[in-house]
Amino acid sequence: MKQEFPASRAMRRLGDLTGAGQVIGDNPAPDQVSIEDVAHVLASTCCFAGRAHTFYSIAQHDYLASTIVPPDDALAALLLHAGDALKELLPVCLDAEGQATADILADLGAPPYLPPSVKYADLVLRATERRDLDPPHNDEWTGTTQASPLPRTIQALAPIVAKHLFLDRYHELRPEVDIEGLRSLSAGRRVPR
Repeated sequence: MKQEFPASRAMRRLGDLTGAGQVIGDNPAPDQVSIEDVAHVLASTCCFAGRAHTFYSIAQHDYLASTIVPPDDALAALLLHAGDALKELLPVCLDAEGQATADILADLGAPPYLPPSVKYADLVLRATERRDLDPPHNDEWTGTTQASPLPRTIQALAPIVAKHLFLDRYHELRPEVDIEGLRSLSAGRRVPR
């Protein structure tokens, strides 16, 4: 039996209506994607292909990563898996070299490279998630022995809560996007990414 990923199921349920309330057709363009769309997909997708004993979203993982890295790397950590969300949203229009993905990520504010602190934060969170969210285990899981878990326990959040935490954090890290969005709304235009 083929397993459907939660993001695909969520997008199908919405009839291709994205998290920002925009309808995307069979051939969407990269400029149709907003941070709200990315947050929606990440919040609807379970980390580690659903191996945890409870639903724990990638949006929550990325939000937490953004809180444990140096402030200059926080946006890179928050957008850690945004490229994966774009592949869910725009599989038809993403070219083989990933240029469309890179352009969208740059528009969202992601740096062209992943800082080492973000890579390490990802490992720390994997170890913490393994400890707090997985069923009891006796085996080693890739990446969980390369870093010590956080001292605090992770509690899985509902997808809608994780989505809003992700979006709030994004707008905290990129306040200029909020200003541009308000100007666009007052002028009757679509909110920019």
